[in-house]
Amino acid sequence: MLEQAQPRVTTRLQQLFGSWWTFATLQVLDLLTTLAVFHAGAFEANPLVAWLISHFGRFGGVLVSKLIPVLIAVRVKRLIWVANLFYVGVVCWNIVILITLLLKSSSP
Repeated sequence: MLEQAQPRVTTRLQQLFGSWWTFATLQVLDLLTTLAVFHAGAFEANPLVAWLISHFGRFGGVLVSKLIPVLIAVRVKRLIWVANLFYVGVVCWNIVILITLLLKSSSP
């Protein structure tokens, strides 16, 4: 029974990370968590995104920056799992920064 569970889990993870729905969801989560981090007082460390923000505003700059990975992912369909794995890391990092800033602002 355990031997059958391992391939199912692996297959399910492959499906999840190879999914365009996962990619789209991670892009939305990146946008929302980035805006939340900005609201908490952080700034953009990526020079390209910072430049886009300076020209299009926070929301517009981050939104425009989402077009870049979308265009890359559309061109390199077989490697969507790499982009998804990368954006899991980005969203997790945004959440860590957000929690850190919120804890820092609530401490006396």
